[in-house]
Amino acid sequence: MLIANLFIKFIIFSFMGWVYECIYCAVKTGHWDNRGFLIGPICPIYGFGATGAMLVFNELPIFRGADTPFWKIFFVCALGSAILEYSISYILEKVFHAMWWDYSEMPLNINGRICLPATTGFGVAGVIIVKLFFPWFLDRFARVEAHPYISELTAMAIAFVLGMDLALSVAAITQLLTYLDDVQLKFDEKMEASVEAVVATPGVLKEKVSEVPATLKEKVSEMPTVLMEKAKGLNWRQRYHLRSIKTFKVKGKSGMFEKLRKEIKDKR
Repeated sequence: MLIANLFIKFIIFSFMGWVYECIYCAVKTGHWDNRGFLIGPICPIYGFGATGAMLVFNELPIFRGADTPFWKIFFVCALGSAILEYSISYILEKVFHAMWWDYSEMPLNINGRICLPATTGFGVAGVIIVKLFFPWFLDRFARVEAHPYISELTAMAIAFVLGMDLALSVAAITQLLTYLDDVQLKFDEKMEASVEAVVATPGVLKEKVSEVPATLKEKVSEMPTVLMEKAKGLNWRQRYHLRSIKTFKVKGKSGMFEKLRKEIKDKR
């Protein structure tokens, strides 16, 4: 029952984080954007952060109690958010070669994964959540904990849906990367074939070599058309992830991925 209740709290915090992300991005960009790694309305990183803060400030004796000073809450939440953001960003990049957030243009950032302004903001938010939100929320959640069977069944149902969402998301991103890699491979093959055709005849090598720049320019100019054609073959899950990814980190292919991502965003 303890694990079930903890899981439900994690989902609630993840949903609240998703609402915050969507509202923030809508205000910033002027259009609705379903944020997050998963397709469903949750941002697990917020769930991990809030659940971790709840456990630290309600279960650990050194932090438990309403008399915990503000500066200590701020420091723990800021440090915890920095570690969480950097770790998850690093893992996602290594697994999927992409970043769902990028602080490269923010001051005092570390590899674009974390930055001082965001870390400070999470620290301030942590103080508000721990001091104001948790007491109110935990008092009302006690009503759910009073019905163990309901909470366990609810947790099982949510876990089932979350598992399906995670499987579909991982599969869609993996297929997307494979699909785009195939686009790059085919384009490279066309470029190589064009160059080989130009220099194939030894007797007119000098004349043919002079044609190489024009031929390459013509082939490169075909890339936007190729991308638009390939974009039509993406399913809705792949399009969703292509829009939600902030930047790609694939050596030699990031430019092509970025153009296709922009193409998808411009067409919505």
